[in-house]
Amino acid sequence: MPLVASDGTTFSSTYIRACIAAGDVAAAAAALGRDHRVEGVVVRGDRRGRELGYPTANLEPVPHSAVPDDGIYAGRLVRGRGSKTVTTPAAISIGTNPTFDGHALSVEAFVLDFEEDLYGEHVGFEFVARLRGTERFESRKALVAAIDEDVRRTREILSV
Repeated sequence: MPLVASDGTTFSSTYIRACIAAGDVAAAAAALGRDHRVEGVVVRGDRRGRELGYPTANLEPVPHSAVPDDGIYAGRLVRGRGSKTVTTPAAISIGTNPTFDGHALSVEAFVLDFEEDLYGEHVGFEFVARLRGTERFESRKALVAAIDEDVRRTREILSV
C-alpha cells in the first residue's frame, strides 16, 4: 500500500512517532486521522494534585507506548470500549514534576468536572493540543496559577 502524503509531507509511522516525541500531537493527529492515545492502568501517585486542588489520574502506560514529549496538553480521558466508550475533557501533564524535584516520568491528567475513583481501571488519555512545556515554579501558588490557566485553556480548546 503506498504511503499517504499531504503538502509535501509523507505520513509514515516514523513521521508520526517523531511528531509525538516532539510533542506535536496536532500533526500526529492529522497523520493518524484521529487523536493520539496512550493507554494504561490508573495507579496511585504522590497525591500532590489533590493537595493543590487538582487531583489527577496517574497513568502507568502499557510497555512501548509512544508517550508525547514533556509538557501540558489539552485532551480527554477515555473509558470503556466500542459503543460503550465515554470521553471526558482533561488537562494532561507529562514530566518529572520539577517544582517538587521529581525524577521519575509521570503521565497524569486532571479530569475536568469529574470526581470518580479510577484506581486500577484501564483507561486512555487522548492528546488534542500541546499547551506549554513543563516548567519549574518557585512556589505552589505560582504552580496553581499555571494549572488554573491550563484548565481554562483546555476548556477553551475543547469547547467545554
